[in-house]
Amino acid sequence: MNKKYQAEELISKYHQGLASPEERLLVEQWFLIDLEQSHILPSAEAVKKADQKISSNLQAHIQGQATDKKTYKLWPRIAAAAAVLLIVGLSIFFYTSYYAPRHLEGSAAMRDLLANDIKPGSNKAYLILSNGKRLSLTDAANGAIAKEAGVEITKTADGQVIYSSQPSPLSPQGGSLPGGARGSMRALNTIETPRGGQYQIRLPDGSKVWLNAASKLIYPVSFIGRGQREVTLSGEAYFEVAKDKQHPFKVKSAGQEVEVLGTHFNISSYPDEANVKTTLLEGSVSVRHLEGSAATRDLSYRRDDAKDRDDGVVLKPGQQATLQASKIKVTEVNTDYAVAWKDGSFVFNSENLESIMNQISRWYNVSVVYEDPSLKKETFFGTISKYENVSKVLNMLERTDVARFTINGNTIKITKNK
Repeated sequence: MNKKYQAEELISKYHQGLASPEERLLVEQWFLIDLEQSHILPSAEAVKKADQKISSNLQAHIQGQATDKKTYKLWPRIAAAAAVLLIVGLSIFFYTSYYAPRHLEGSAAMRDLLANDIKPGSNKAYLILSNGKRLSLTDAANGAIAKEAGVEITKTADGQVIYSSQPSPLSPQGGSLPGGARGSMRALNTIETPRGGQYQIRLPDGSKVWLNAASKLIYPVSFIGRGQREVTLSGEAYFEVAKDKQHPFKVKSAGQEVEVLGTHFNISSYPDEANVKTTLLEGSVSVRHLEGSAATRDLSYRRDDAKDRDDGVVLKPGQQATLQASKIKVTEVNTDYAVAWKDGSFVFNSENLESIMNQISRWYNVSVVYEDPSLKKETFFGTISKYENVSKVLNMLERTDVARFTINGNTIKITKNK
């Protein structure tokens, strides 16, 4: 994560008066809560290099709100902390994920969560072969696990599935193909992760795909002879597509089609989310809305008719396309947020509690019950490793004093803080 970028963005919004109440609270807490316990003391040189505009505006803001001498005297320490924040990349997100949970570890609320703690997810997935045979990749031994249409399927020690065949160019549709390749023309495999699972796969063309929890990818055993590379996704996945200008790579998911030649991007298309998000990290992709059932039909061996899709949009790196109710909206985003799950983190950036708990529910394989449905709209900020037990994540959210969390078996109950 680019913590320096996150910190500067948040501080900039704060001193321009554009920060939300939650963001203002985070900035003020970082600076004002327990400064005396800080173990990071800036040097004189560091203070000199601090962004003077941000420091002066933040000082004016705090002085304007100061009502006693004690708050005013804190300013030199606050300015110094701001210097460190901007120079070495400390951010409010670090404070939220590290200091606050430690600070509350001895509380009664934390002890209650620890008593019924739940461990995080891990590398778990199932591979479904073209004949319907279902293999547990968790239980399968490392090495070759199957062979279909001349393609060997291997499980590696670091939790990947790899498809390997003899090097051969992708033949045009209708071309002359070896017998094994002809047999693979209609062979489809499926890899699916359960709730509490994730997995990585290398497709027959060399493209790499990381699957998030509760996701499914359908793909051909071989792309030879298809003329294009096409897969279908349900859930969330990060793609690093092997370059091949002659054979476009297409991903169909929940009402949309993404087409690329070779690039890095993330798609989130969970059925329980209100929209589909496609985030581009590198290269270029086109995103189209698909009419009718075009997004969920089985993979075909022809190009789609024009009537099945609109003209769509073309994304540049750093952009995100959001599909909602057949409309595509493009925005500039920090791509770190979109792929945090792949890099082992939960990152909540003004995210509503319902979306946060959907992520927690899928990764920890738990059910969520809201005592008050209005809590779903509350927004939160913070980052924490997704490999922490769920108690640490819930404790971080509780620090806002908006909601309280209890764990009963495999269910998390959320109540409004009174």
